Amino acid sequence: MQRVENYLKVLLQAFGAVTAIAIVPFVMPRSWMVVVHEWLGMGLLPDKPVVEYLARTTSALYGFLGGLYLLLATDVRRYARVITYSAVATLILSAVNTALSLRAGMPAWWMWSDMAACWLFGLGILFLQRRADSLRKNSGPAIHRKQSGEGKAGA
Repeated sequence: MQRVENYLKVLLQAFGAVTAIAIVPFVMPRSWMVVVHEWLGMGLLPDKPVVEYLARTTSALYGFLGGLYLLLATDVRRYARVITYSAVATLILSAVNTALSLRAGMPAWWMWSDMAACWLFGLGILFLQRRADSLRKNSGPAIHRKQSGEGKAGA
């Protein structure tokens, strides 16, 4: 595996591990959700079923996505198309979410930190994949010849 593929793997693992932590709010008691909501400076968490449902569903989906990133990191060549799709989707969803967060009145620190993390991840993945693909195309046959012994004298 090339060094750039290792960087890609580490980036997927790091983002996957951080994102998988979102599974905790999926199962934590509502009383904890209330405390966290107030601690974040967002006031009292509305006591409506849809609020809890959306908070838990969003957490579950992020937890699932984190697990998916960890799985994708196990074979970055095999899952290259899915990795690209997830990076592009992350960038698009982040852009739309930033606009919606502005309209909803989310705290600026929340919105900008979420957007920065998503864009660093998404662009980082796309850059590393493009670099890995370029290296494979430029050195693929030479590496294959070395491994098969074709490049040796007298072979």
